[in-house]
Amino acid sequence: MKDEMVKNIICSKDLTEIHRLEKYLRVNHIRVITVQDEDYPEKLKNICDSPYVLYMKGADISLREQFDNKVNVAVIGARNCSEYGRKMACDISYELAARGINIISGMAKGIDGCAHTGAIKANGKTTAILGSGINICYPRENIDIYDKLQENGLLMSEYPVDAAPESWHFPMRNRIIAGLCDCMIVVEAREKSGSLITAEYGLEQGKDIYAVPGRIGDCLSEGCNNLIKEGAGIIVSIEQFLKELEIKLDTIPKFQKNKNITLEKDLELLYSCVDYFPKNIEQLMKESNMSSVHFFKNIITLQMMNLVDEPSKNMYVKK
Repeated sequence: MKDEMVKNIICSKDLTEIHRLEKYLRVNHIRVITVQDEDYPEKLKNICDSPYVLYMKGADISLREQFDNKVNVAVIGARNCSEYGRKMACDISYELAARGINIISGMAKGIDGCAHTGAIKANGKTTAILGSGINICYPRENIDIYDKLQENGLLMSEYPVDAAPESWHFPMRNRIIAGLCDCMIVVEAREKSGSLITAEYGLEQGKDIYAVPGRIGDCLSEGCNNLIKEGAGIIVSIEQFLKELEIKLDTIPKFQKNKNITLEKDLELLYSCVDYFPKNIEQLMKESNMSSVHFFKNIITLQMMNLVDEPSKNMYVKK
């Protein structure tokens, strides 16, 4: 079903075609609005090349109420991200969503998916702007996120309902992500990446851009560090970020940080050596000065306590 067809049907007086369209959308649980509708977000009307049609699935909310009257933060970043980036995206989104802030991202693999996951874990609001038709889950590995967004979040696309995820769709959809958010957080990005395209749209639209700093020399940190060099805000902590935005906290996240857990001496020593960047067995044994027997006993215990993860064989990170 093409955008032009929808536009023509909506603008026409052919009741038969209008009823056919309404039935199709109802059966497929799709909501559609145009730039002429009262509920069309004012924020999108103000951007260059506003989408004429928006297709949606998910929670039945007022778009004007959500995007024009409440706080919306875009959390974006690299598809091929590090474990550190995954954790930062998930934690940031969790804490913001737990405070009633809507998390906007693109449901891509990597940082985008982690942003939605963090918001979902907090039972908060999250919106995915797709680079495909609303009936298409891309990438397929994010099918769980796609399904949960239909139940409690929001899926949105400007493309025809069954449109394939063409490569040129994604840079275009980034203007919508930038348009709907109040500010944007880039977690990890290479020197030339789609995330920086989104940040450029945000700057053009007068949005505040924040970046999570990364290690010097790490290719995944180049984009964020360059943004900071050019004047982007630095994410040091969620509390500082919220203070800068002058956002009043609605709720307090009901979870305990790992650092508050009391560990036995050997476990605490090994846990202090594990980082958010993956380390191998040799590094950790050397830093903790543990024998192989003690190391494996303690690392397994930390995994069972859900404090440490093994993203790849013999590589360990904090959760």
